[in-house]
Amino acid sequence: MRARKKKPAGYEVGYGKPPVNSRFEKGRSGNPNGRPKGKKNVNTMLRDALYAPIQIQQNGKTTTVTALEAIVLKLRNNAIGGDYRSAVQAIALAMRSFEQEEIGQPDAEASPLDQQTMLELMRDYVEQKASPQRDDAEGASAAASDEQDER
Repeated sequence: MRARKKKPAGYEVGYGKPPVNSRFEKGRSGNPNGRPKGKKNVNTMLRDALYAPIQIQQNGKTTTVTALEAIVLKLRNNAIGGDYRSAVQAIALAMRSFEQEEIGQPDAEASPLDQQTMLELMRDYVEQKASPQRDDAEGASAAASDEQDER
């Protein structure tokens, strides 16, 4: 059997009291390499991905834009093409953008696309998608009745 070393008289090994020979040396770090360099957090990775340049076809020409700009262009094209979800998201982004502009400019005039106007536009859009068979005569009479209701 191994012979055990004698402990110094006043020293007790236990929780928070490691043996003297296994303690860190004075002036030497317990993590000498430290945090690895170049580790990216989620915000950095997201920013790098969204602002990375990509090439897209626009009007028959190849142009370089950021990925975020390409996403916004695709959202716009889908909304114009009749995708309801894309239209709602585009309107929400526009509203948020207008609100931030108003906060930055306190004396600026109110946006022509206030919340009530946006709701009416969305309601008209949904009604138009729900009844595409509506002919011009019905549309004109509906517009005239809407004007009378507003008065």
